[in-house]
Amino acid sequence: GGRLIFVRGMHFGSAQTITVKFSHRKWIAKLKINTNDILSAKDGMISSFYFRTPSLPTSSNDFPSPPLDVNFSLYFDNSIISLINIIQFHYIPDVLLNISSTLPSLPYTGEELKLHVENLTEAASMSDIQLFIGCSECKLRTFTSKSITCQPPKKLIINTAIILNNPQQHDDCTLFNSSIGPIRFRIGYREYLIGYLSYSRLLSVKYSKITIVSLIFASSLLTISVLSFGLYLFYKYFGKSKSKTNVLSNKNNANANDKQFWSTDTSASPAPYYQVYEQISCLSAHDNTLTRAPLLQCPYYQEKRCTPPIMEQLQMSSSFLTTISIEDDQLKQLLFKKSQKFSSTKYRPSMELFYDLLNMKPFSEAFIDQLIENHSTDLIESYVYLFRYSPQNFKLFPLTRESVFQKFFSNLFLQSKNQLINKFHLFDDFLRILIDSIDSSPCDELLNRSSRSVSSTTLLLNNIAYRSYELKINYENLLHFHVNVLDCDTIDKLKQKIIHYLNSNENTNRLIEYDEVDLSMPSINSYSYSDQIPMLKNFLPNSTIYCQKKYIIKKESKTFVYHLCKENQLILEKHFMEEKLKENKHRLQQIFIYFCQQIMNGLDLFFIFENEENQQVLFQRYIQLVSDLIRRLNRLMLCRSACPIIESCLNSIADGLEFIFDTKTEFSSEIKLLFMDDKKYFSTFNKNNFHICSSNQFNPQFSPIDTRSLTLKDDSAIESLLKLYQFYELYSEPINQHIGENHVSILLPVHHLLVQIRQLLPSDNITLI
Repeated sequence: GGRLIFVRGMHFGSAQTITVKFSHRKWIAKLKINTNDILSAKDGMISSFYFRTPSLPTSSNDFPSPPLDVNFSLYFDNSIISLINIIQFHYIPDVLLNISSTLPSLPYTGEELKLHVENLTEAASMSDIQLFIGCSECKLRTFTSKSITCQPPKKLIINTAIILNNPQQHDDCTLFNSSIGPIRFRIGYREYLIGYLSYSRLLSVKYSKITIVSLIFASSLLTISVLSFGLYLFYKYFGKSKSKTNVLSNKNNANANDKQFWSTDTSASPAPYYQVYEQISCLSAHDNTLTRAPLLQCPYYQEKRCTPPIMEQLQMSSSFLTTISIEDDQLKQLLFKKSQKFSSTKYRPSMELFYDLLNMKPFSEAFIDQLIENHSTDLIESYVYLFRYSPQNFKLFPLTRESVFQKFFSNLFLQSKNQLINKFHLFDDFLRILIDSIDSSPCDELLNRSSRSVSSTTLLLNNIAYRSYELKINYENLLHFHVNVLDCDTIDKLKQKIIHYLNSNENTNRLIEYDEVDLSMPSINSYSYSDQIPMLKNFLPNSTIYCQKKYIIKKESKTFVYHLCKENQLILEKHFMEEKLKENKHRLQQIFIYFCQQIMNGLDLFFIFENEENQQVLFQRYIQLVSDLIRRLNRLMLCRSACPIIESCLNSIADGLEFIFDTKTEFSSEIKLLFMDDKKYFSTFNKNNFHICSSNQFNPQFSPIDTRSLTLKDDSAIESLLKLYQFYELYSEPINQHIGENHVSILLPVHHLLVQIRQLLPSDNITLI
């Protein structure tokens, strides 16, 4: 609660009243927007307004504690125009500062104060933060995910009652009318007392230097005496016990002093924390007076907003997919990978006639028999793609692993988009978490190897030194956010992470592809490279990266020789590789167990098996089908669909799934090493109790005209028809003989169609098979 939100649109100024509503279950909070707060452009079209999100009620039986999602609605002119539940705000637990009873006190030196934080930009922006020294505001200078700096006032204001957060609560400007001002940290509607800043009065000039020196000497002796007596008591009564907290705190403070302002070591604790103020030293004379306060753990949120805990990610539900696309153009990649662009214009008239010929049942039966006899797997896939809206044509195919997947593929086109989105959520979340894991470590894009891979073919064992930090991204001046990057990432990797963020956090009408985005990034002129891919550490890390959609797509040639290491420098020691693979697999253990458990429940996405009485055989075919989909899952991605690292990890996970449930006989030693514990974990599962519950509601049967237009609208269909036609030309004699023996009456219509097709085919006919 209390985060500043801006809403931008058109013609807001023409509305008499604007009301925003927050709702969760029975709880409702409404805010009325003051028309004076509406900002409009000169032409009056583009306008905007702002408000702060309301606080949530206290947790109870009727209202759960955060994190939770709250619906947001907009109402114009007393609900004449309503935009209901257009987005959701993700509320996180309140920021809590675990501060000791003895608050730290720092001397005022005229320099900036610095508050060390972790991941604060995931929960707030600069407009949500305020710092006060007594009754005066400490003006913010910088606000990043790692720190906040502010310029304290030159002097304290005398004691007056000040209203900070609660209208009924008054706070003193100084501590007991002294020269010490309390430091208050406000985020949203919450405010915390975190320390004190001392404005020590200078010694009066009326005292002589000898008097001042005498006073200093006397106070020093007194201090030494008190300290000696204190140390004596400490070692006498508490010498045997050591304060681990202070030791750890000192170590953390010492390490933090050595870090660059914009970066943090990869060995740092992932938990968010706040550290009470230190002063940024400018003059060496102040070095001895500056101390850093103890490290303060903040339990408000234990993971970054973009990557919540794994189990929470898997159990979250949203109305869109973040990583994969289930549009028709993307689903067809499940059968055959994207190939070169095929020009169908000159073949379309003839191939549309051949499609009509394949729709003749006697001809189709004879044609399928010949395909099966010649074991033409790729041509069978082309046939399945053409008749994906008519799965009854596949009944002639033998029940093999390939035909089961082809039937599953056809089944996807008979369901609505909303059904597919709901049923693909498990695989979408699983793939997103896998990508997040890979992106959080160094990847060599030329050797296609990652430090977090779970496959030996794409594992990078070399010890790569790196730092992580956050870059500010400006997306078309509409969206501002931070992306977690590594200084060894390339520009291409940064682009992939930006697209991954946009697709994961913005409910757009369609996912963004890699080639659709342009980046504008400031470079360092003194830096030059020849054969190495440029990395982010060679660019200005504190600069904003501008990102916009690309309207003209050009292919860029890349002639780099190496990235993080050269091929002959790769470490391929088997023992180290096995240990690293086990470590990487352990990182995904929680999600993998949950993933397998959901699969064992019988996902209705795979409800395609009919009249299968043997439950063990049904379960085996079901696991094989799920594994085949996992191996092809990367093909549904618009960005990085051809990434060998992701593909190899999915292959390893699919093999592991089959190893756990014994659906194959031969497995590599690597798969046995990685998934043996999982096999033991699921060994008690009874396959006889397995069943698939269907909630499928297939689209009504298309008419022949609808099916024809849907099938022939793309170039892939014409290319598939041309392949099948060329197969017919090769095997026309046995196909025609089959028709003559069983359906002699249609030989003449078939002959007439074939004559028309040959007349329409161009003379420079290409060969595709």
